[in-house]
Amino acid sequence: MTLTLAICCILTGFCAMLSGGFWGLGGGWLIMPALLLAGVDIETAIVASLLQMIPCTLPTVIRQFPAIGWQSGSWGYAVALPVCCFSFIGSLAGKPLGDLLLSLFGSRKLQEALYLFIMALIFLETVRSSRKTVLRNEHGNGIIKLDGRKKWFAAISGIITGVISSLLGIGGGSLVRPVMKSFLKVPEKITAMILRLSVLIVAISGSASYLAGKTDSVKSSLWLALYLTIGGLPAFALGARMHSIVTSAGDDSTADSSFALFIFFVFLSVLCKITDYIMTGRIIIIISGILLIAYLMAVTRKSGIKLKTAVLQKTEM
Repeated sequence: MTLTLAICCILTGFCAMLSGGFWGLGGGWLIMPALLLAGVDIETAIVASLLQMIPCTLPTVIRQFPAIGWQSGSWGYAVALPVCCFSFIGSLAGKPLGDLLLSLFGSRKLQEALYLFIMALIFLETVRSSRKTVLRNEHGNGIIKLDGRKKWFAAISGIITGVISSLLGIGGGSLVRPVMKSFLKVPEKITAMILRLSVLIVAISGSASYLAGKTDSVKSSLWLALYLTIGGLPAFALGARMHSIVTSAGDDSTADSSFALFIFFVFLSVLCKITDYIMTGRIIIIISGILLIAYLMAVTRKSGIKLKTAVLQKTEM
């Protein structure tokens, strides 16, 4: 591994996992295009992307696990449990499915095209759902009643998320987030906590299925994952903290709508990769990373000022 690639991995890990901590994602939506544009083969990139999610997300997930709520009728019991359990099962099928597609079509282009299609769907759904105003239990500590259809939908979305996450090397948070927000009506704060847990579970089971296959790319994947983790470990915790500030200030809609912008950038970068406009794709990734950091910091700063102002007003009263 060259020094340039190592530095790029550290910076990519930081940008990806800062957004991952903020929105409850695994960072694969940014890491995968970046590694592919850097010339890394898709299987090596998938394993590296999944592996780095484990150490990056684990400390934050452990700290936030009790806050999800696991009693009967809670968001943890009604949503997190089926989504995470079925995501774990589904992610075990990612590697065999990827091998099958490679043997049938002789190329990974289909996986890249599938990733592109999924990003387009997520972008459209995020834009649509961000325009809605829904009354929610913001603290997640009330009694949640989901009918049988929604419970099955949560389970099915979990297993589909697991399969696609393992197949494409993404954490899956970007896939199940629209389901939780638009269909299950989970509050923004609880959504992010559940997604962080789901990402960790998918990363463990998905990477295990690849490592068990003893592929030739394992050694390269481990080195890539190490450098991604160096940048991503502190960034994920920082992103989670920034998200907490934004939601505490009542700016949930900002966190939701801003997600669509960066999905759009990723869509463009993958499109450039598939159509062989490599340099254009790299420029888009760099621009989106810079904008991502700047935007999230600006949003967090604005929410932080809002919280401080509210505290001062209460003190004066």
